[in-house]
Amino acid sequence: MRTSKPISTISYNTTNFLKAKLDHFVTNKIISFYCFIEHLPEDDEAGNKKHIHLYIEPSKMVQTDDLRQELKEIDLNNIDKPLGVLPFRSSDFGNWYLYSIHDTKYLAMKGQSRRYHYKHDDIITSDSDFLLCLSRSIDMLHITPYAKMQEAQEQGLTFDEYFSRGLVPIQQIKNFQLAWQLLSINSTYRGSRIGHE
Repeated sequence: MRTSKPISTISYNTTNFLKAKLDHFVTNKIISFYCFIEHLPEDDEAGNKKHIHLYIEPSKMVQTDDLRQELKEIDLNNIDKPLGVLPFRSSDFGNWYLYSIHDTKYLAMKGQSRRYHYKHDDIITSDSDFLLCLSRSIDMLHITPYAKMQEAQEQGLTFDEYFSRGLVPIQQIKNFQLAWQLLSINSTYRGSRIGHE
């Protein structure tokens, strides 16, 4: 894929190798900004190894296959299979960031939950000031109904009690009730597994 727009991927590189390569790309004006965070494997994810969520803003038009080739790293434990990154995808910083730290309200909106949670300071970046600026400019309004719903469930309210507080527009009762049920199910059944709250 050729693009000059933000992209993201999953990396299995070592953090030192990845940071050195990305810093090289910034110095050579191939990319203008990067950030990444290492995640522990979740129970319902494919594979069982640590991985890195990587976000990049190119400086110019880039060929993502070329970036993938540059990010191949020799694995001393398996010489025949180098470490590297999955194919890049177009990305949106807000979604990348909220998922990368496993923001509970964002995950609830997506009908998900995660065992491990991360902080802003866990993210490695080429520009910490720009990262902070981007993170503070994320539009959180689309998460608000789910956040209120999640808080109500954590307080032990039933949907009837939630509705009686005037938090549900009458014309959207069925949609809110379905969202309530999905949120309730996902807090108990995560990835079709019982007991992962």
